[in-house]
Amino acid sequence: MLVLLMISFLGVTQCLTSEVEPRCSRFHYEEQLLEKMIRMEIKVEDIEKRISKTNQNVIDVLEDLKTERTNMKNDNKELQTNYAKEMKERMTEISDLKALLLTDTIPFKSRGPADISLETGQIIIFANNMLNKGEAYDKYSGIFTVPMSGTYIFMIHLCISASKNMYYGIMVDDTVYTSGRFYDSDANTCYTADALVVLNGGERVYVKCLYAASSGNVLIEYSSSTNNYWNTFSGLLVHR
Repeated sequence: MLVLLMISFLGVTQCLTSEVEPRCSRFHYEEQLLEKMIRMEIKVEDIEKRISKTNQNVIDVLEDLKTERTNMKNDNKELQTNYAKEMKERMTEISDLKALLLTDTIPFKSRGPADISLETGQIIIFANNMLNKGEAYDKYSGIFTVPMSGTYIFMIHLCISASKNMYYGIMVDDTVYTSGRFYDSDANTCYTADALVVLNGGERVYVKCLYAASSGNVLIEYSSSTNNYWNTFSGLLVHR
């Protein structure tokens, strides 16, 4: 009987123990679980804030990069425009310089007066072309017609017979640009004169006897193996 009572007590005790312990353990577990969930939620919120901040930083950096790229693109476009403009200007300068350097000087030189007995107002015609690049000098009229505007130099070399006297002029149309008197009382003598003139295309240049102070053969034209008396008229373009 006693054994039965003891067995019954142990069974009740065990039952009570089994009912109380699970009830206490469940509450404790739930409390811990809730605490963990709260901590985790806090961490998740913190992570979300960090992610949001990081995303905003990335967006800001991308916007800055986009702005910088746009500025670089605009700067590059401006540089290309300026470069193209400068290259065009340089090419124009090179083209102008090339045209200037390659411009023919249009040189000419003619000798041998068609008439050695000169009269006042007579054009001295040099009938034998030694050089006539561009055919601007007419050996039949004695006139050089300016083919293009620019600065020209003209030279004359006249040989005067002994005791003869003449006044010459280097003419541009009807204007005297260089003039003087050639005379030697003792021997045949050659003299040189020049004129540096800025001319326009179409103007005419020639040598003129302004005043024949002597009659007869005023000029002397002579050639030999040792001695020459050559009367010449020459010129060229020195700057365009």
